[in-house]
Amino acid sequence: MGLKREQYDVISNMYNMRRLNNKIELEERIAKVYEKAPEVEEISHQISSLAISAGRKALAGDSSAVDSLKRELVLLKDDKKAALLAAGFPCDYLDEIFTCPDCKDTGFINGEPCHCFTKAVVEELYSQSNLKEILMRENFDNFNFDYYNSGEVDSITGKTPLENIEDVVDHCRYFIKNFKDSHESLLIYGNAGVGKTFLVNCIAKELIEQAYSVIYLSAVQLFDLLADLSFNSHKSTGNKHISMRELLSCDLLIIDDLGTEMANSFTASSLFNCLNERLIRQKSTIISSNLSVDELKQNYTERIFSRAVGNYTVMKIFGDDIRIKSKFNN
Repeated sequence: MGLKREQYDVISNMYNMRRLNNKIELEERIAKVYEKAPEVEEISHQISSLAISAGRKALAGDSSAVDSLKRELVLLKDDKKAALLAAGFPCDYLDEIFTCPDCKDTGFINGEPCHCFTKAVVEELYSQSNLKEILMRENFDNFNFDYYNSGEVDSITGKTPLENIEDVVDHCRYFIKNFKDSHESLLIYGNAGVGKTFLVNCIAKELIEQAYSVIYLSAVQLFDLLADLSFNSHKSTGNKHISMRELLSCDLLIIDDLGTEMANSFTASSLFNCLNERLIRQKSTIISSNLSVDELKQNYTERIFSRAVGNYTVMKIFGDDIRIKSKFNN
């Protein structure tokens, strides 16, 4: 799971508070019951005394006495349940309280993360990704192939926009399925409005749901962050909660709309260093851009271009502007 130490601490504290709150609630229930039904308190004391006696007999090796005490305990527990019901309480009202009965609020079952722990991890990773709200809308469940033309064939690829996007989506699903071991990176380009960002968000949601750490930044946000980390480390900015270590080591870094930033020597060298270091660490990156491959080559140095194109799977999306189409359809 792609958690940083602070995130793990947040989740650990959540479980501590969960256990504490449940303990407080149980103590309040006990006080309420004992006030209304003192006989329940008396039976509880008898159960505690018998349990201690059974433990001592077990240590002494007196198995017959232990069996006798166990039978008495069963009868007393039945009496306690009956007394609770008679007082108007559920028979399990004084049982231990667990938010997650499966792991008893420890987060783990036989050393493996419980489903509740995985859910907490996913929530933390959503917060880190900068995408929590938008991924509720932009995901594969809402991906609409109807926006892509099925009749007009592209002269270069020999495919219609629909055939092309089907191939691109298939590869994106392959990317997700093999994410753990493939270390693949993607460069997705095409005109504005053809669905690049939507598709990238679909990938992000699938991976976050599998508890991988994902950081999404527009190109402008990325270079602002890199400048802050390089020159203004003492100042706090919008994305300053993301450290250089997290930027380089997160399971997936998404750089959206590359080419919209103000290109200069700093952005060029920063981009190369970021991409290069993530390749060395075998960490996946997805870049989306409105620029064509030739335009990317012109905007960035040959070193950066070859580093990206030479090591990334490059996919083009083409078709009509979906945003315009959707407005007319609505």
